[in-house]
Amino acid sequence: MTETWHNNLKTRNREDLIAAAKELFIRESFLKVNVKEICSLAGISRVTFYKHFQSIDELVFEVQIEILESMTGYVKKAASAGMSGREMLVSMLNAWIEYGIAHPGCIRFILLFDLHYEAYEAGTVLKAQYEAFIGREKEQHFLMHALETGMKDGSLLQDPEPLMTAQFIFTSMMALLQKMCMSAGQDGQTGQPEIRIARRFAGILIEHLSADS
Repeated sequence: MTETWHNNLKTRNREDLIAAAKELFIRESFLKVNVKEICSLAGISRVTFYKHFQSIDELVFEVQIEILESMTGYVKKAASAGMSGREMLVSMLNAWIEYGIAHPGCIRFILLFDLHYEAYEAGTVLKAQYEAFIGREKEQHFLMHALETGMKDGSLLQDPEPLMTAQFIFTSMMALLQKMCMSAGQDGQTGQPEIRIARRFAGILIEHLSADS
């Protein structure tokens, strides 16, 4: 068997473990899931698990990063060429709400992750790696293109610190979506009043940032 085959198998095993962990963490909460359950769902041995991850904490961090990248990637795709900055921002905030409606478990996972790892140590190395990831994401913020385009084309107010504005929008929207998704019932459906509040809040943000407000 070739080295390429082994590398592909190794990559696939890692991806399968992350996918299985994500499914279980969202369904059961990562505080209730153990390595044996993840390996069973992935169809991978514990020995193989520990070839990829030193602990379940490391896997939890991987899932958090995967969810954040998936969410921000989904939101970014809502902005398209030819849109004004304001139109980009409107489309992105609406897409963000739609993501929350479609994936309430992912939004709840982010909330639980933040609460848990603020209260408990998960290891210096893991924490440093995660903080480095968050630092890179903030410096290359996924909302910056819309904000800068809007300031350039005149559809959004001039802002001396657009990065701070982007970070404020992120924090505000996540808090809102977490509140919205916590209201989801046993069927996973988010309540209509919460969805209306989320859309109204997004509208207020847009109005506040618009040049013609």
